[in-house]
Amino acid sequence: MTNIVLVTVDSLRADHLGHFGYDRDTSPVIDSLAADGLSFDAYANANWTRASFPSIITSTYPLEYGGFEYLSDGRTTVASAVRQGDYETAAFHSNLWLSRDYNYDHGYDHFYDSKSDPSLLAKVRAFVKLKLDDDGFVYRTLQWLYDTTEEKAGLDVGQTYKDAETITDETIDWIESTDGDFFTWVHYMDVHHPYVPHAEVGEQLGIDIDISEREAIQLRRKMLEEPGEITDDELQTLTDLYDAEIRYTDQQIGRLIEAANAQGEETIVVVTSDHGEEFLEHGQFSHNPTMYDEVLHVPVVVAGPDVPADGHQDEQVELLDIAPTVTELAGVSTPDTYRGRSLLDAAGSGEDVDVISETWSDDDHKLSIRTTDWKFIWDRATDEQELYDLRADPEETENLVEAEPERAEEFRDRIVKHIEELRVTNETLPDVAMDSKTEERLKDLGYL
Repeated sequence: MTNIVLVTVDSLRADHLGHFGYDRDTSPVIDSLAADGLSFDAYANANWTRASFPSIITSTYPLEYGGFEYLSDGRTTVASAVRQGDYETAAFHSNLWLSRDYNYDHGYDHFYDSKSDPSLLAKVRAFVKLKLDDDGFVYRTLQWLYDTTEEKAGLDVGQTYKDAETITDETIDWIESTDGDFFTWVHYMDVHHPYVPHAEVGEQLGIDIDISEREAIQLRRKMLEEPGEITDDELQTLTDLYDAEIRYTDQQIGRLIEAANAQGEETIVVVTSDHGEEFLEHGQFSHNPTMYDEVLHVPVVVAGPDVPADGHQDEQVELLDIAPTVTELAGVSTPDTYRGRSLLDAAGSGEDVDVISETWSDDDHKLSIRTTDWKFIWDRATDEQELYDLRADPEETENLVEAEPERAEEFRDRIVKHIEELRVTNETLPDVAMDSKTEERLKDLGYL
């Protein structure tokens, strides 16, 4: 057997990685993995973390088994499947939608989700970032107190998320404690807003990150609340911050792989993302339920022993394919409930999948189908429909529903049939009471 590491990077769009054609050197570690293994243009089965992860972790659609608000016991996590092969299993992340409260700890011997109660000091820090002059005495005093408390006392001060270095440190500590083969899932949040300025990483990219953390947080608020007021310079700053977060996370992925390989054998690594990110391509930021490619197009990279070094593949794949790939690499049987296919089987097959993506939030109930040539988006709440010819219009700007009514109707019928198939698995999920601290952290990430 071989050690397996599944890395998921929140909000990472494929076209901001060097291997996928980006003109900045944001991802040398991921690019190296892709060159030594397989890579694919993949499309997420949902537009945001909470809806997307059932497809990654259990190879099932977001709206199956009662929906994505809670991970049903009817879904088999990839960790539960891999344990058939006597792997030690662990998960490390700090996105509270993926916490044990929502049943994401199934199959893990060790599960770190960073959930804790933020201290008074953390609340004060959040206030001073937004309200006080960062050159002022009070700000500098409180920042010193925060840094000293965290560094000297080792306290968890309840940040919105744990940074990539912290998550990597936690994972490495666990890896070094293992005795046999292991599987670990590591999820990094840094590429998700709010973006933290990394001046030293900016220098590596050849860009000047000349903005304070407080200013970055304020700019993030403006991009979410007043996207139409963002200037060209501010858009460039946001793009620079996003790219620097990718490079910072990429470095930590390198540390993680080095530690895993140091355990005595080379490690299989799978890297992907739960969804992409918008930068005004259709007038908004973040990852709204638009179902355009800037939200759904994500990278998939697989490298390590038993993975052919065939580079980038032409087949269109989806996040449903991640868990079956891991089970094949682990040498264990793939659960019957898994809907995806192994990427090892997809590579070189010439067979593209038509990707169905789903989301539900408040009044937004959207589904889409993406073939290699067409994209159809249907808002079931309003009955608004969009149809795009991806060959002629890859930016998805010209809605062809009225020009191609028969094609649109065909896609709509396919979605209706898909929904009917999902209803077979429907069940009532338990309600999870959310404490105020969890709610506050999710609000800070823009989820609520």
